[in-house]
Amino acid sequence: MRVCGVELTGNEAVISIIQLKDGLYDVPKVRAAKLSLADAINTEPLKKFQFDFAQLMKDYKVDTVVIKQRDLKGKYAGKPLSFKIEGALQLMSELKVLVLSSAYIKEGLSKAQVRPDAREVGLKQFQEQALLTAFAYLEHQAEA
Repeated sequence: MRVCGVELTGNEAVISIIQLKDGLYDVPKVRAAKLSLADAINTEPLKKFQFDFAQLMKDYKVDTVVIKQRDLKGKYAGKPLSFKIEGALQLMSELKVLVLSSAYIKEGLSKAQVRPDAREVGLKQFQEQALLTAFAYLEHQAEA
């Protein structure tokens, strides 16, 4: 099973792909660490973002996309643009897209024997939360 973890920050979707095969985790090299939505107003840039994301998932044979949930209000609330990006991702019919709560992620990480470190597996530090989101999802799936 190959999963793409996504953390939405501002106008970007930070991604990390991880695979669980025969009880082993693998983090493949991916050509893009994040995708940006430059123009939040017009339809065409949003469609291009959606197409580019779908193509990336197709190229790397991703089964499921898991998005780290953001707060709706308060000091740490997600920016409006990030919710627009989330909607664009959720509306892609060719992918299974889930939004995971912080509690779900924390529970999955607590059950793991080891916790992956982005730099140790060849990712950038800013991809850490996307990696942990995907890893926690896989940990939940492994126990099911």
